[in-house]
Amino acid sequence: MKSVPMLASLALAASVAGCGPPRDGPTAKADPARVIDAIKADEVHWNADWKSGDPAKVAAHFAPTASVMAPGRPPLVGAAAIRAGVQEVMDDPGFSFTFVSDTVDVAASGDLAAARGTFRQTANDPKTGAAVSTRGAFVTVYQPQPGGVWKAVWDIATDGGPAPAEDEPPGAQAPR
Repeated sequence: MKSVPMLASLALAASVAGCGPPRDGPTAKADPARVIDAIKADEVHWNADWKSGDPAKVAAHFAPTASVMAPGRPPLVGAAAIRAGVQEVMDDPGFSFTFVSDTVDVAASGDLAAARGTFRQTANDPKTGAAVSTRGAFVTVYQPQPGGVWKAVWDIATDGGPAPAEDEPPGAQAPR
C-alpha cells in the first residue's frame, strides 16, 4: 500500500535541514534535559496533530528544509513536499497514526538531538478498501530553529510489518 511506507517516515518521523548551527547564529550550549523534555512534549502535540486531521499542523513540526524518508518512496524534501505527503495520507478516511519515542539523545554540542521509537499506522488498502495496520521504527533528528524551537530535520522510518492487536501500545510493537 502506497501510503503505509510514506506515513511511516512522515510520523515521526524527521527530515534534513543543514547540519550547521541555527540560522540566527550560534547559541549557548543547550541543556540536554531541557532539550529532551521539549522534544517529548512536542511529540505529545505531534500525535494530537496527527489525530486532528490537519496536515498543516503535522507539517509544522518539521524544519523548513527537512527531509522525510520512507521505505519504497522518494524522499520528501522541504515544507511543501512534506505538507503534500501528509495531505495525501490524511485524505484516506481510514487513516490513523501514532508514535512514541523510547530514546532521545542530545549531541554533546547541544545543536542536534535524535529520537528513536516505534509507530503504528492504519490506512485503507486502495484495492480492497480494507483497513490495514502496520508498525515500524523511526529515527527523527531534531535541530534548534530560530527562536529556540526544536524541529525535525530528518525523519527516517522502517516498515515493521503487520501490526499486532489494536490494544497494544506503539512502543510495544517493534524490537529496539
